[in-house]
Amino acid sequence: MIQARNKLSQEELFEAKKLINCCQAYDGTYRDPYLSNMLNFDLSMPAFFLFYEKGELVGLLTVYADDQDVEVTILVHPNHRRQGIARPLFTSFEKETVAFSIRSVTFQTERIFLERHPDFVSNWGLVEDEETETWLGRDRTAYALDSRSDVDVLLAEPSYLEAIAQLHHQTFSDEVEAPEVSHRYISEALKDPDSLLYILLKEGQVIGVCTVDVSGKCNYLYGLAIAEVNRGKGYGSYLAKSLVNQLIEQNDKEFQIAVEDSNVGAKRLYEKIGFVKQTQVVYLNAKE
Repeated sequence: MIQARNKLSQEELFEAKKLINCCQAYDGTYRDPYLSNMLNFDLSMPAFFLFYEKGELVGLLTVYADDQDVEVTILVHPNHRRQGIARPLFTSFEKETVAFSIRSVTFQTERIFLERHPDFVSNWGLVEDEETETWLGRDRTAYALDSRSDVDVLLAEPSYLEAIAQLHHQTFSDEVEAPEVSHRYISEALKDPDSLLYILLKEGQVIGVCTVDVSGKCNYLYGLAIAEVNRGKGYGSYLAKSLVNQLIEQNDKEFQIAVEDSNVGAKRLYEKIGFVKQTQVVYLNAKE
């Protein structure tokens, strides 16, 4: 039985995380799918498809749709694979979202999964995208960090919304085409109790930003950006190290960060400050 939801209940969220952990332990994967719809372009659109068998959640399809080019992740319990679960989930997704003007669908998976399931891409009629992403992890060792007198690292307040959104869009304009998407990212992060939005202030101006998702089993750092005129001065590593040290005091989780493989500079920065590669995320598109 498949159930479609635009938002997961607390019980469904617990079941989804349990299934994700089971699949990761079996497959050697690391990436947690996003289990909120708050960044989707239409909050009424079904974003979670749950496949139950005898009351147990054995399949999950998640939809990330900050614009009409959506990303889909499918997870099936290791004991229930090759039993006709993944395709019905995808068929249900196509049927339930037909009214929502979706332009394209991209599947997200990980390199290790494709290596272990070499027929997956051809069986589904997919082709690998050139763009890949590396996820890196770090333990809870604190950094030896001298505070800098020229900048402050603070949790953002709503009064900084416009300045942060502007910096976000300038940095990620390749991924986020419309300024309103950056605005939505930042405004939702400010409201979300599971998101900690940090800013780097210099002379009262926002010159850096980073969000931390604390809803998963790791503190997941994303959207780290430094204003272009201030790059190459150590501010990025200072912001990341400051956040890690602050979060070590606040919870007992380790750390994750993701970076596009084309962003060689950022990748080198994270490796330099002790983050180690966990997995490569791969994007699969339908053949034209």
